[in-house]
Amino acid sequence: MIKLKKLAEIFDHNFHKSYAFSWDNSGLLIGNLGLDIKTILIALDLDNSIIEEAIKLKANLIFTHHPLIFNPIKYIVSNDILGQKILRLIENKIAVYCAHTNFDLMTGGLNDYICSILEMKNIKTVFPESLKWFKFVVFVPLEYEEKIREVICMSGGGLWKNYSCATFKTIGEGTFKPEDGAKPFIGEVGNLSFVKEAKIECIVSQENLNNLINNVLKNHPYEEPAFDIFPIENKFEIGGIGKIGNLKKALNLNEFLIFLKQKLNLKNFRYIYSANNCKNDNYYNNSEDYLKNSKKNDEIKNDEIKIQKIALINGSVNSVVENLKYLDFDTLICGEISYHNAQEISEFGKVVIEIGHAESEIFAVNHIFNLLNDINQNENLNLNIIKSKNNSSLWRYLIE
Repeated sequence: MIKLKKLAEIFDHNFHKSYAFSWDNSGLLIGNLGLDIKTILIALDLDNSIIEEAIKLKANLIFTHHPLIFNPIKYIVSNDILGQKILRLIENKIAVYCAHTNFDLMTGGLNDYICSILEMKNIKTVFPESLKWFKFVVFVPLEYEEKIREVICMSGGGLWKNYSCATFKTIGEGTFKPEDGAKPFIGEVGNLSFVKEAKIECIVSQENLNNLINNVLKNHPYEEPAFDIFPIENKFEIGGIGKIGNLKKALNLNEFLIFLKQKLNLKNFRYIYSANNCKNDNYYNNSEDYLKNSKKNDEIKNDEIKIQKIALINGSVNSVVENLKYLDFDTLICGEISYHNAQEISEFGKVVIEIGHAESEIFAVNHIFNLLNDINQNENLNLNIIKSKNNSSLWRYLIE
């Protein structure tokens, strides 16, 4: 077993909580930090069936992709649906953790996982995101140089991709004069002191900055350590929204639709394309040329449309349509898109496939399960990790 406080810190690090968008609500949402965690239940959403399942399994924590608490709440009462859930979770001592937009955009996250299922290659991020980075500088007496460097390295300083503990030092002489009330580690009150010091510097990500500062101050010998923090303009890509990549080989649209249905285990989905599009920079000088060269949608056969370059964005795509429509790809696969946005993208010569919000993110359950098992093994946590049997899409379909 492990305390919830420590487990949440491990999750925050591995699922990069700091990557979440400002409007999101990822991380630990409910729970007593002193609670012992033994069993975790993984779900896409948190509804009453999931809570009931957690109670029967004696799960101490529910890990979801979609946040239970998304918008600000003003009260928690039993005659409110959300209030009922929160009260029931607290009464049964069940904590709730969520990895949402941070899981969507992090490297190795949900988008990457779906790309691997579709066997895509030459994958690039559609809308890259960069985390804020800082230069951290601290001054320390020479005999404490190695200790403080070790603390920096253990706290995420100098960590970048496959490199760790990347620091730089310079040797110089520091001066200070302790005044009345000071308790100096070196020197005497009222006397100017000259001390040989090392200046140690490194880069540190926003998500590790506070932890680094706290640990350095805790281990620094000086009563008042001197340190600097500089925001830097370097762009360090951390992942991003959406992926574009190629299939192993080109397929016609009929073949691709069958391929997609099988690979993503879809019962149904809908798609749109427009014959009257501006693909290949089609431009007609007058209405006669337009009518002569255009085709109606029902005159185009699916086997005439070739698909190889895929754009993939799980969940909703509506917020990025304006920039998406000009990119080079044959088809867009998304969780949900508005009618007019789908129409606009299709008129740029692209097939738009909407598979459903839940259908595009149900893969989060398997992927989170795999990642938690890796964490469980690497951290020797001895946790019992279970996938919920109650994950499903809310939508039902009537097919004529």
